[in-house]
Amino acid sequence: MKITNRLFTYPVLSDEKDDYKNSVFDVEFKHAMQGVNILKLSFDINMNCKELERLILDGKAEYVIHLECSLTAFRKVLRSVSEYIDYSIPIGRINGSLEAVAFIILKKNISDFTCADWIDDFDNIKFHLSAGSILAYQNLQSLNVTKDYEEFINAESIISVYKRITEDDRPAEISLDSSKIRIGLGTKDYETYSGYARKTELQPILNAILVLPALVYVFEELKQTDGEEIYHNKEWFIALERAYAKRGIALMEEVRNAEKTSFQLAQEAMELPLSRALNQLHLLYDTEAEEA
Repeated sequence: MKITNRLFTYPVLSDEKDDYKNSVFDVEFKHAMQGVNILKLSFDINMNCKELERLILDGKAEYVIHLECSLTAFRKVLRSVSEYIDYSIPIGRINGSLEAVAFIILKKNISDFTCADWIDDFDNIKFHLSAGSILAYQNLQSLNVTKDYEEFINAESIISVYKRITEDDRPAEISLDSSKIRIGLGTKDYETYSGYARKTELQPILNAILVLPALVYVFEELKQTDGEEIYHNKEWFIALERAYAKRGIALMEEVRNAEKTSFQLAQEAMELPLSRALNQLHLLYDTEAEEA
């Protein structure tokens, strides 16, 4: 939510208004990836109005950051009396534009509020303000979060599921020698898979069953001493590298992180597929129970 063309019946501190002579309300908004799956936000507030500062110190007002992503319906309100606020968001919670607005908001009703830095139009005027009133605001620059990196977990991009001609049940196979990460299923398993592969509601479950273990194998191979040397020119490796770079992360630095197992890396890359798969099972089960 951006504040646009809004009229106030009292003075408000903002770079979009001229109600104050010299006071400043300026918020420095920074962002960075923390690992592969967490977006870390920080807000460094510069505010030099003594009267507003006194309201905050007295517990009558507070700094507020409002975050909103319209595409995913993500909304979060951060409240603080500190001039530095940070917050971490799982990258899967947002897509597209993340809007941020900083405020100073009243927590309690106040009477006879005045400020020495108001412009002359407000000389000798005192205001009675209610809790929830906006005392200052700044529209912060929108953060655009692209989701192109999800392409590498799409079976139609660099993951290929193919049929192996077998007469009985055989283990699945994974091959990294082609341009794609190839998952080979026995004849019977492939026929079952192909019957459900296009059902949207089953995608989280199929990803957890097939793609997740394939990526665990990929990361395990890359962790080997000569892993990068062997696979660096494969299209699937280049796609992975590009996907991580879009998040400001070097793929092989993440792979070589001794504190992360291949299983953890695969889950982070797919944005916690087990949780989505289990949740989808829950939804499917509940739907069947209701229909029964």
